[in-house]
Amino acid sequence: MRWGIKGKVVTPRKVIPGMVVMRENRIEDILPHPGDEDLEVVYDFKDSFIFPGLVDLHIHGLQGEDVTEGGVKSIQKISALLPSFGVTSFLPTTFTADLTTLFKIIEKTKNWERALSSGARVLGLHLEGPYLSSGRRGAHDATCLRKPHEEEIKSLVHKGEGVIKRITIAPELPGALEAIEYLAQNGILISLGHSEADYETSKRALERGAKMVTHLFNGMDPLHHRQPNLLAFALGNDEIYAEIIADKIHVKPEVIKIALKCKAPDHLCIVSDALKVSNLPEGVYELSGQKVEVREGMAYLPSGTLAGSTFLLHQMLYNLKELFSISLPELAKMASFIPAQLVGKEKELGSIEKGKIADIVVFDNHFRVKATFINGIKIRG
Repeated sequence: MRWGIKGKVVTPRKVIPGMVVMRENRIEDILPHPGDEDLEVVYDFKDSFIFPGLVDLHIHGLQGEDVTEGGVKSIQKISALLPSFGVTSFLPTTFTADLTTLFKIIEKTKNWERALSSGARVLGLHLEGPYLSSGRRGAHDATCLRKPHEEEIKSLVHKGEGVIKRITIAPELPGALEAIEYLAQNGILISLGHSEADYETSKRALERGAKMVTHLFNGMDPLHHRQPNLLAFALGNDEIYAEIIADKIHVKPEVIKIALKCKAPDHLCIVSDALKVSNLPEGVYELSGQKVEVREGMAYLPSGTLAGSTFLLHQMLYNLKELFSISLPELAKMASFIPAQLVGKEKELGSIEKGKIADIVVFDNHFRVKATFINGIKIRG
């Protein structure tokens, strides 16, 4: 079947008023002046933006569902919910937990391709912990934090059978650099975070195979002009990628601007870091045995520590566009292409180009979702 979507098409280089033509589940062409093409179905969104499907590399939960608490059942429900917010692919992300819990999630998620036949595409798992610094743990359970051990790391890789796609790790921990090298050699995206690492340790982690930094500015020591650290390394090194939570609260706009100047658009991606309380009313909830209060759109622990975000990617895109007038192709790069690239999926996902899978979201001017297509199938709208 040949079909099309009309609108303002956001390509990697510019916005083209026209039509994206698909054959089955692949993009066949982008036409700036569509005519009477022989198409079976045409969706007309002439006043809206045809955007590549969003890719979220860091999301813990949504609307009462949590990856660590609910495992595959929660992942399935999150997958079904995400297309309504423009997300077509994601890495379900665990919190730090005991190894028995993590291994159980890993074991049951290995069949995710068969388990999730519709909804947002699951690209694999992101383990945020347990190899994190206790001094920068944030909302992670201190009792479950661990130092990486060789046999344990090998067991994770072996039992995961490829389902683990990303691990956040503090590189200053004993054994961490060796773990980073082994994990990277086995095709796992290594992200540095929840860390008190200095500049030299961060540099050695990059040399061992680390590629990115988890939620830039959060979960790490602040910038100090005489004590260069992970943050200094992330901002100053041209090779390392960084993710950022652009909800205007985890990182204030004045500081987001610094990140954009240092890393965007080629080495910065947007993530939600969303929790199970996302898209729920204000109130007090339980998250992995801790109380979390949602107020004014943010989630806080009783100590006042930010527990994570309640915003999703489409809201962050709107923030960035309104605050900094970033072009739509650059926004698409940070929310779709770079995340896809980091997990090795850029040849199929992340941009509207010939030959790629038809994962597409239609936005209005305020980044409200009007329709979502995944693998050539209209999921929403």
